[in-house]
Amino acid sequence: MVASCWAIETTSIGEGRTRQEAINNGIRVAVEQALGTMVKSDTQVTDGKLVWDRIASASAGYVKNYNVLAEGKDPVTDVYKVKLAVNVDDYKLKGALDDFKNDPKQQQIFQQTKFDERKVVVVYKPQTGFDLPYDSKGVQTIMGLVQDKLAAHGFRVFLPEQIQRIKGKSAEMVVDEETAIEIARQETGDCVVVVSLDGAKRPTSDGFYLLMCTLTLRAFDTTTGALFANVQDRDKTVSRGGDYAIQDGISRAAIKIGPRAVERLVKKIVKRFSGPKYITLIFRNISMKNQNKMEDILDGLGWRNRVARQTGNYIEFEIIGEADPTSVRKIVRKEIQKAGLPLKSGEKVGARITFNGETTGGY
Repeated sequence: MVASCWAIETTSIGEGRTRQEAINNGIRVAVEQALGTMVKSDTQVTDGKLVWDRIASASAGYVKNYNVLAEGKDPVTDVYKVKLAVNVDDYKLKGALDDFKNDPKQQQIFQQTKFDERKVVVVYKPQTGFDLPYDSKGVQTIMGLVQDKLAAHGFRVFLPEQIQRIKGKSAEMVVDEETAIEIARQETGDCVVVVSLDGAKRPTSDGFYLLMCTLTLRAFDTTTGALFANVQDRDKTVSRGGDYAIQDGISRAAIKIGPRAVERLVKKIVKRFSGPKYITLIFRNISMKNQNKMEDILDGLGWRNRVARQTGNYIEFEIIGEADPTSVRKIVRKEIQKAGLPLKSGEKVGARITFNGETTGGY
């Protein structure tokens, strides 16, 4: 990294589904690198992370110019990768950081909304015999709308065909919400969106059919399994008889109601993930005495935390902040070993980290 008059020259790597997305991500990385040179103490690092969240949506405003040094596309994952030489406006960036550090209101505004690290898995769940097949125009339109709207907010969105191409397994349709949540957890998703289309027909006096289409969009938090968004919209149309004509009619209705339903869904998802991130630490078969010790250990680490659930020999803590789940797991494991607590690492699914003890009885 080289500093010049009011500019910092740096190189960065960016990845994305398109060339432009990869460039945008590379620019963001360059700005974050430049910001990192201005941040010294641990407290400022925390503040810096909040600044990065706001800069994410305006990275280009801090860049004088950039050049693409190298670029390519992974033939397996279809991910673009670029290497950039970026000139960052040092003066403007330092001004943004100073404003943040000197204004408490700014610190409150810069909420931890780093959506680009949030992964959303979208699946399709048939409900009745009138449901459209996954590859139908209606379903594909809805899936595409969900993907585009979430991607516009910076979420990483995975559709069933992408999971199948990358992991070699099919998730085109699921039979229930529990399966959908499990699929998303396997993909370390933060949220799963379940798309359902329900069709009904009624003959008319002139030989046509009145078709009613109901679109349901449900969003589940994979960490807790909680349903936090349930959007439903309906529309009707008239169609001739015959399976193809009926399917086409339902598709037309789905395409008509899709945009407004997806807009409502995305607003709920954005609201859900606009606050601080949570990492859930789960301790099973742990005595009350050791539960108290774990609470003291977490307090000693300086992490913002709270007890989310406690019953018998079971306790859940929520760690609030921008910490990486893998790093949290390593740190907690080391602290457990130092304290000599009878706990072993269990499963880790996304932001849910489990440790198992030896105490029997109770929950």
